[in-house]
Amino acid sequence: MAGAQMEHINPGMNGPFFEVLTAEELAERWRVPATWVRDQCRSRCADPIPHTRLGRYVRFSWGSPELTQWWIRRQYGRKQLA
Repeated sequence: MAGAQMEHINPGMNGPFFEVLTAEELAERWRVPATWVRDQCRSRCADPIPHTRLGRYVRFSWGSPELTQWWIRRQYGRKQLA
């Protein structure tokens, strides 16, 4: 089911499960360098990309409401949403 949002309800977990991507996979989908994606996750960034840290690894929930809202903010800018 490559490239499609996977939304499965796991009996032992609350809520949907979204496809988990690496920084490289997210960068490929957005057609930007992986270094840019990693830079946008840093705490010094004003509006970091929503992500989960697993030790030194960073993962993204493709299709999650948080990532979708971040993308919308970036596409349209904060001025137009206000």
